[in-house]
Amino acid sequence: SSHLGREKALPIGEGRSHSSTRSRASSAMAGGDVVPYVNTWFWPSFTLVGTSSVFFGIYIGKITNSHEWKEIFLDYCHHKRTSYSPNPLDKVARTVLNLLKIAPK
Repeated sequence: SSHLGREKALPIGEGRSHSSTRSRASSAMAGGDVVPYVNTWFWPSFTLVGTSSVFFGIYIGKITNSHEWKEIFLDYCHHKRTSYSPNPLDKVARTVLNLLKIAPK
């Protein structure tokens, strides 16, 4: 139990169930036919940090003019909320505003 947490590079083709594969594995290990270490953390980490940085740069407006995107999105959400809201008070307010638009000044 002292070796918990440690990974051992296994020779190609080594299985843990058959004794015939163990004899083949010992000959492969003698020949240096060992699976090399594969880095599995750098590129996923780099991708996550890179995409987060790009999106943050867009959000604060350093990469593109994202303020226009935010304003268009807010206008769209406001339009959806005011046009399709089931709230009765919003319906009354919308009716009053529509009447005021057509009423003479």
